[in-house]
Amino acid sequence: MKTRTDEYFFSKQEIEILKEISKENYTVSQIRQYLRIKPSLISQYLTRLQEKRIIFIKQRSFAENSADNSRKSFLFQETPHALLIKDLLKKYAHIKWEDLLSGRGIDVLFQISTGCPTIRESMSRATFWRYSRNLMSLGIVIGYGDNLKINERFDLLRSFLEEYQIHVIKTIINSLSAKAVILWQKDFECLVRVPNTLQIAQKGFAKTATSSMQDYGIQLISDSDVYSFSKRKTGIRLEDVILHTLLIESGNVRNTTYALILLKKEFNQVNKSYLLKLAMWYDIGLQINAMLEFLRTRGNRTGAGLPTWQEFVQKAIEYKVDVD
Repeated sequence: MKTRTDEYFFSKQEIEILKEISKENYTVSQIRQYLRIKPSLISQYLTRLQEKRIIFIKQRSFAENSADNSRKSFLFQETPHALLIKDLLKKYAHIKWEDLLSGRGIDVLFQISTGCPTIRESMSRATFWRYSRNLMSLGIVIGYGDNLKINERFDLLRSFLEEYQIHVIKTIINSLSAKAVILWQKDFECLVRVPNTLQIAQKGFAKTATSSMQDYGIQLISDSDVYSFSKRKTGIRLEDVILHTLLIESGNVRNTTYALILLKKEFNQVNKSYLLKLAMWYDIGLQINAMLEFLRTRGNRTGAGLPTWQEFVQKAIEYKVDVD
């Protein structure tokens, strides 16, 4: 099933064209000279690469008496992801990137580079390992089992993947509304704040964090809503709501208190293993452990960003949550 981010995948032909442009073969005639692609298809691929903000058209003028008074050249844009893929293709020109970055290949690289805990959910295990074995044979990916990572020698690749993901997420969010604000982003997942007058029904988006607490009987009033966008998740779980509440503003004691209230209210329903596993990927594993200890010891274990036990109890009573 096609997702919002599939349109940002590369075809083999697109990567082949980028390789030619990185070799300073800038015109359509030069590209056709080295690649067996129909002229009509080359035009389509070039358009897609422009939409990805990787290349742009430059008109080159000639003398007035020339039979052809202008010619199009295709150059790399100055966007971070465009410059990085340009450097990558030039530095490692001997590698067949058209086989590695096209189709599901780039999705495999995205998942490996971010260490996503939902790895392989968007593809079959056989597909994931077929691409991974090829990457490992070239020394691009190292590790064992699920503990794979991109080799440090290919930092250019890692940097490109990070910047390209940022570009994709910004493009998707900007298409929602000019008032949409990205609060947090990692991999193909982000949290975005929009005015509560804007209802988002697009695939991949779901209300979360403080905007979802009313589903658990905790009524919070706000003039904005928080949505999660995810390429791989199909819904929002209780654990996600807790974690997203912490992520929308790092170190905010008020949000931590709301997350603690929900954690306490639904404590027996929370999957602690899933909560901690995902928290580690979100880089807030220590905070979740501190919150669990805070509840277990009734505030005797405290830490930065946590309320006092008295502050927590007062706020919990306000929302009719029993802390005994």
